[in-house]
Amino acid sequence: MKAKFFFLLWLLTVAAFAQKKTAPAAPFNPFIGLDAFVNQMLTEWRVPGASVAIVKDGKLLYAKGYGLKDVKNNLPVTEKTLFPIASCTKSFTSAALAILADEGKLDWNKPVKEYMPDFQLHDEYATRTVTARDLVSHRTGLARHDWTWLYANLDRQSLYQRLKYLPLSKPVYAQYQYNNLMFMTAGVLVERISGKSWENFLREKILQPLGMKQTVLTYPELFQTADYALSYRDNNGQWAEQGFGSNVDAIGPAGSVKSNAVEMANWLLMQLGKGKFGEKQIVSEANLKENHTPHIIVSPAEITFSELGYATYGMGWSINTYRGFLRLAHNGSIEGYRSQMAFFPNENLGVVILTNTGLADYYFVNSVCNYVSDKWLNLSAIDWPSRLKTAQAEAKAKTEKAKQDNAAKRKSDTKPSHNSDSYTGTYQHPAYGSFALEARGDDEFIGVFHGLPFTLKHYHYDVFEGTSVFDQTKFDFRIDAKGAIDRVMVTLSNAGEIEFKKGAPSP
Repeated sequence: MKAKFFFLLWLLTVAAFAQKKTAPAAPFNPFIGLDAFVNQMLTEWRVPGASVAIVKDGKLLYAKGYGLKDVKNNLPVTEKTLFPIASCTKSFTSAALAILADEGKLDWNKPVKEYMPDFQLHDEYATRTVTARDLVSHRTGLARHDWTWLYANLDRQSLYQRLKYLPLSKPVYAQYQYNNLMFMTAGVLVERISGKSWENFLREKILQPLGMKQTVLTYPELFQTADYALSYRDNNGQWAEQGFGSNVDAIGPAGSVKSNAVEMANWLLMQLGKGKFGEKQIVSEANLKENHTPHIIVSPAEITFSELGYATYGMGWSINTYRGFLRLAHNGSIEGYRSQMAFFPNENLGVVILTNTGLADYYFVNSVCNYVSDKWLNLSAIDWPSRLKTAQAEAKAKTEKAKQDNAAKRKSDTKPSHNSDSYTGTYQHPAYGSFALEARGDDEFIGVFHGLPFTLKHYHYDVFEGTSVFDQTKFDFRIDAKGAIDRVMVTLSNAGEIEFKKGAPSP
């Protein structure tokens, strides 16, 4: 009897063990831990608010807001809170050109000059060679020259007409040079060909068909909405509002779209759907593929992490590999806002992150984007936040070393060649505009450029160094044949040496 009992018990145990061994594993759930991770990142990187959306296999699977859109009033971010997406706008302008190509109105390889006879760059060969494809792939040879438009009281047409005064820093096609003004010019091209403003063209041909009803294209429109995020900067450990004075709407085709996580998900679904959204073909597969095709290697060519491939640029999209998977992505930055969108065409996966501070630069959005990518691609986890904190520390150390090197290069015991009154006055450039200098002591001047105050302090000889908007920028004053100060050479980041003439008339 006992033997039968133990035999029966043994059978039950074996059966239970076999059942446990063959029981199906719990289904993989990439959402587990996402909320906790994003909230942790908000704290670690000091970000007031963010919004995240994930799309997969033709569907919006996740959209959620985190943190605050309004710190003072303790108002939360939702998945429908609007954020300026800044340079993520560039893919919209590239798609607008693709639609014109679909309509037979644009040839990607035809010189822009043939569509716009008044198109004029500083270099005549570039003027007659540059195509629509070149405008939106950062290969025209024109450096950024962002201070021509930032905080300037100029409209789009005025900026377009001033292009001819901006020197090219490279020959056409020679090197990748990120350029907002050329994307603005692509928007002007859209306007000339279609007969509609860039804003109206986007609303009719892209936003409405994609159901992006809340998305707006100008700040006045944004301020009329009930749900948008304020942006913030750090003020001695406290949040202070960043403000909205950049003049980004004037170069709208380069960066003025304001959208939310839900509607940006529609944008990614269309990209993943080969130009189709629902039953609507917004852009043809062929011309959208032109947007997605690499046209130039991003310079400098470097791989910051072994999991990333060399970056190339298509039309409004940065293209590389992430841990062996093809990835198209773009970042955006304006007035404190930081955004990132990325999609994996072969895995039918996309993610967008929108934030309202520049304090963390792109480290926060990269941390979240890479975390989501690893989860949804079912890859082993990488501690991206730790890696990016190291990268941030190295960037800060590099900046500090540059300041020390700058101080070490200064020649001591030198003085300006002229008295302070000789340097005062108005200095002008036909594209950049003007600034006036007033003396404040023997070796210091104050000025205002595009409404922004700055100070110049003596560096050495006739070279002065800027503060505020011109932090560490060198102003090298020159003399004419009679020995009078007649101009100043200002070395601007991503633009080179720009000559401002004293007392010269505006264009």
